[in-house]
Amino acid sequence: MKYSRLVKTTLFALGVASSSVMAATQGTLGTTSTGTLDITLDIDNLMRVSNLDDINLGTYAGAGNLTGSDAFCVYRNGAGNYSITMTGSGAANAFTLANGGNTLPYTVEFVNGGNNAMSTGTALTGQAGANTTSDTCGGTDNVSVNVAVDNADLAAAPAGNYSGTLTIVVAPE
Repeated sequence: MKYSRLVKTTLFALGVASSSVMAATQGTLGTTSTGTLDITLDIDNLMRVSNLDDINLGTYAGAGNLTGSDAFCVYRNGAGNYSITMTGSGAANAFTLANGGNTLPYTVEFVNGGNNAMSTGTALTGQAGANTTSDTCGGTDNVSVNVAVDNADLAAAPAGNYSGTLTIVVAPE
């Protein structure tokens, strides 16, 4: 008997809880009948970075900095600013290129209407101008990244093939 009463009480509570959440109204029996229901949905803040291409800095021939850039797309649904964070693949996420135990530092700039020097792991906030109609920018990239390795660092480095990975994270604000 106690179990039966517990089940009835639980079912009643569930019915009350679910009916209080629903705003639908049921039609009545008659020659016509009308009912209503609410439709809801949530849209998350969405971001996408796309159209990235690898940067080949070429071969160091004994003089000058080595520089490269890549134009890419930042998309954000709706309106609003975003932040961008970049990290390297070196120790403590440093912007470095490696060849075995040898490393070369490089600098990074984010270009979005101006050149913004990046520090690894530090978000650059207040960025505007993300594409809001196509998550691939419709083939027209809207930002770019510049990287540079200083001549003095190149001149001091042992010969070899150096590489690294730059990770780019965009987030809505």
